[in-house]
Amino acid sequence: MKIKITRTSRVLFEGKDLALASYYDYNKKKRYWIIFSENSISIENGKQTNNDFELWLEQGKSYPYSAYESNMYCIYLGYKYDVENIWHGLFILSPNERKTRRYLKLNDRDDSRIEVPYEKFIASSPIIWEERKPISDFVFDVEPMVYLFKDDSYLEENLHGAWYNKISNEGNEQR
Repeated sequence: MKIKITRTSRVLFEGKDLALASYYDYNKKKRYWIIFSENSISIENGKQTNNDFELWLEQGKSYPYSAYESNMYCIYLGYKYDVENIWHGLFILSPNERKTRRYLKLNDRDDSRIEVPYEKFIASSPIIWEERKPISDFVFDVEPMVYLFKDDSYLEENLHGAWYNKISNEGNEQR
């Protein structure tokens, strides 16, 4: 399994795991949530932009959809890093922990990143996990993602939380 970055806000909408963003409309002086999809969205508020579909939801209201904000972390060579991105075969690591910054001899204002080739990173058997935080206006019923190292590769494991059960049940009902 190839590990992918999950550093975004996500929403479970119509049985699909979709990107979620926040937007402030200066003309209307309102904040919105925008759900992005490559496929059609069935609600009448959805609109097509280029080849993508967007659904705009006003912030400050309560929505029945599950959503979370995600951050990925790792312990690489004994020190904790934020996994900022996985890009063109490189893990981009941000050393935000004080202990890690001291080890790398970085001062508080230095925002250096560390680029580690994917194969070298995986060969070091780092501990990788994802933390999920609730997003206001949405239901929060998800569990964090953990990447378990087994048989010389990583397995994605979310401990079969509520989202997994919803998607599985909906898939079984459609069959």
